[in-house]
Amino acid sequence: MITSELVHDERIREIINSDYKNDDFVNLMRNITQNAIEMNSFYKEHTTKENFNLDDLNKIDDLALIPTVPGILFKESMGHYEKLLKIPLESPEFELWNVSSCTSGDPSLVGRSKDDIELLASMTIKCIYEFIPIPKDEWFNTISFDFAPSVTFLNRIAMRYTKVRPIKLYGSILHEISTRMSNPKFLIKFFPLKALKAMIEKRGLAGAFGINTKYVFNQVRKNLEKPKDKQKHISFGGSIHLLNTFMNTIMKERNIKFDLPDSVVNFGGGGWNGHKSQLKYPPIDKAKFVADCVDYFGTKPERITDMFGFTETPITFGSHWSDKHQDFIFHCPSQARIIIRDLISQEPLSNAGEKGFLEVLTPFGVAASVNHAVTVNDLVEIVAKNKCPECGYEGDTFLVHGRIEDKKGLGCSSILEWI
Repeated sequence: MITSELVHDERIREIINSDYKNDDFVNLMRNITQNAIEMNSFYKEHTTKENFNLDDLNKIDDLALIPTVPGILFKESMGHYEKLLKIPLESPEFELWNVSSCTSGDPSLVGRSKDDIELLASMTIKCIYEFIPIPKDEWFNTISFDFAPSVTFLNRIAMRYTKVRPIKLYGSILHEISTRMSNPKFLIKFFPLKALKAMIEKRGLAGAFGINTKYVFNQVRKNLEKPKDKQKHISFGGSIHLLNTFMNTIMKERNIKFDLPDSVVNFGGGGWNGHKSQLKYPPIDKAKFVADCVDYFGTKPERITDMFGFTETPITFGSHWSDKHQDFIFHCPSQARIIIRDLISQEPLSNAGEKGFLEVLTPFGVAASVNHAVTVNDLVEIVAKNKCPECGYEGDTFLVHGRIEDKKGLGCSSILEWI
């Protein structure tokens, strides 16, 4: 259970701590869909074209009838992100625009209320508690290495992606959440001498930032020097690209390896294909990355976790490593449901091993925008329905294979009718 110390809002805390069964979830989705129709003329027109009838929503399989919002409509270039608001920009309920990491060069913009942001934050805390094997009451006694820039710096970077204001990087909210639970050290550091050299040689600041490796090595050494019962938990997290660089360049060149079997490695945000935000680098193989964490950090595979989410939904999916699949199995919490749809017919799939594009449905954290049923262009594979075959977590499970590129539809049902 998540306590009031972390989530002050009693209503949101109740949502996070509840276990929503199918009947209750269908009722909630019926209500939020009706709300979207009443509050947004753009969505109302879409449901009319789809001949959608709220009375048809009676059981869990009927959720597939809800007209979806293609994630691509939140792209700034589409010009529809304001049309997808359910509340006026001038409303005191409107807080800010969440902006995506701009990997495609075209950021997504999702309007959110203060409660929407708090729900997103709380869902991420729930995900961390359920999938990262550190006891809840011991996170503040954890040495937490975050291979990422500070939250302030991340939001400054986001201002380069768009002229829309006010904005906050979706990823920065996730990093900010960690400060509620622990005292993370953000490891991307500005080096003045490197900056001076860069200014002289390149007339810019490229290369002026780097990983604060000295801090990591010193903290690990000091912790290991303590008696076993006095040692703190150690968490490595943040960008997979920076973690990979730290292991395979810095630690490898210095011939350094840690023996930390009780440490955890947790990350999120994707980037396995070698492209994240404005960065491009060689693709990272998941199985090799996990093996490197074992080799360089000493972390056990079952203590290595990935988190999956995207700007258009407030839901965060936790995972664990699967030796069988040589991949991370993601789990759908009871506050959401997923539908995996066929790439061609767009019909729901149900059998293990079938692949399609992802739809996420939730009645929570969607007060400001029409994003209660969103499809995205991620190719996913069904592992099992209703329960994880490996850990027993209740809910649908799936693998993420990456983005669907240059395919008709891109998981965006009815896109032509929207435009």
